[in-house]
Formats: sequence, structure tokens, C-alpha cells
Amino acid sequence: MSNIKTYLKLLRVDNYLKNLFIFAPLFFDFQFNSAIVLDCFIAFFLFCLLASGVYIFNDIIDLELDRNHPVKQLRPLASNKISIKKGVVVGIVLIIVSLVGTQFLNDNVFLVFLSYLGVNVLYNLFLKKIPVIDVLAISCCFIIRIFTGSYATDIEASNWILIMTFLLSMFLGFSKRRADIILAKNNGNKLNANTKIFTTVIINRILYVFAALICATYIAYSISKEVVIRMGSPYVFLTSIFVVIGVFRYMRLIKSSKKYKDPTATVIDDWKLQSIIFIWIISFIIIKYI
Repeated sequence: MSNIKTYLKLLRVDNYLKNLFIFAPLFFDFQFNSAIVLDCFIAFFLFCLLASGVYIFNDIIDLELDRNHPVKQLRPLASNKISIKKGVVVGIVLIIVSLVGTQFLNDNVFLVFLSYLGVNVLYNLFLKKIPVIDVLAISCCFIIRIFTGSYATDIEASNWILIMTFLLSMFLGFSKRRADIILAKNNGNKLNANTKIFTTVIINRILYVFAALICATYIAYSISKEVVIRMGSPYVFLTSIFVVIGVFRYMRLIKSSKKYKDPTATVIDDWKLQSIIFIWIISFIIIKYI
């Protein structure tokens, strides 16, 4: 059992939460026939395999850095619970299976998967050392998830979805940089190249700007004529209440945290934030169908 848990940590299963963005085109378009839903789940499953393969090679590249990191040193490769050789084999198998599996979908999904690999290669070699650019690269990976869901289901991703995903991913990216700064200060370590130009005060200001933009963009989306017609209801704007509450709940969590915690862990560990997200989804369904 412990061996299974170790391999699950190697795959970073908790980070699969990010891959739910693949369902965004399907969710916002409300096309729920069985064939489309099945294709979306296949795309989600394959992307999870691809992402796990990428995570493994990220860990191998950052091996020495992770061993000196108070949190990341517990990862299976950094702690030597799994050998590098086994990690390489698992990573290669996952990536190959995910790419081959796209043949059940279409060539566009295959190309999107390749773009995800390309962005991550550039990120690990160059981009992660450049402030702001590193967060933009992370945002690109979220946009790629949207296109994965879009191409898998043949549902066009609207500009609204792309803009909101970009803003949200930038918000989450900078919140992670804030956690990095706090961790470095708590442990007396030097800041990494991608965080040394920031302070918590500057990061907080950036986060408030993106929080405001996310809320404003979502409200504009919810009252747009396009959305009102597609949803068949003028009351979509009511769902913005939960978006605003959710964004500021997240802000409160990261500002009150005294220890390192990445965005995914913040969502997983807070039942109130999960409840807000759940209520937002239910409110959407109620407005659409009831």
C-alpha cells in the first residue's frame, strides 16, 4: 500500500485538479450528449497521464533543488524512495501512452498535447528563471487545457472562457510565487531567480488587480447578450456572487497562511472554498434547466 502511495505522489495525482479546466468548454456550452461527454473524459484521462509524465521529468531536472527544499524534498525522487531510472521509465511510458491514446480522439488533440510538452521543455530550460514570463508560461498550460477540451468535443472555446482562464491562471501563478517568497523568508533561503524582484507587498497588489479583473470579466460575461441567449435566461449574472465570494475567500486563505502551500493544496484543504465552487456549479445548472 505504501508503495502505491509513493507512486501516486510521483504522478502528483492531487494536481489533476488543474486538468478539470478541460471540461470548461463542455460545461459553459451545456452540450451533454453521451458521445461528447465520453470524449471529454477520455481527453481528461489522457491529459492526466501526459501531465504526470511531465511532472516526473520536471522532478528529475530539479532534483538537486528539490533536495534542498523543505517541502519538495519529500517527493519520491528527491527522497530516493523511487530511483531516477524507474522515474524515467514511468515518465516515458505515460507520455507515449497519452500521445498514442489521442488517436481515439483526433489529430488536433495530439498537436495540443505536443504543444504542452513543448511549453514545459522551454519552461524547464529557460522560462522558469525569468520573472513574470514564468507565470505566463504556466498560464499557457491552462489555456492548452481549454483547447484540449475544445478539440476533443468539437466545441469552440469562446473568447470569454479563454480570457477568464488566462486571468485565473495568472492569479494562481502569482499566488504560488507569494508562497515561494514566504517559504524562503521562513527558512532563511535565497529567493529563486523568478521571485527575487518581488516582495509580498508587490505580489499582494498584483493579486488584488487580478482578483478584480476576474470578477469584472465574469460579471461582463454573465450579462453579455451572447450568454443570455445561449443560456435562455437573463439571470446568469446571479452566479457572479459565488465567483466574487470564491475569489476573495481564496485571497483570505493565502494571506492568512504562514506556511508554504501551493494553489492546488489551498483548494483541496479548504471545504468552504470547495462548497462555494460546488454552489456556483449548481446555480449554473439551476438557471439553465430550472
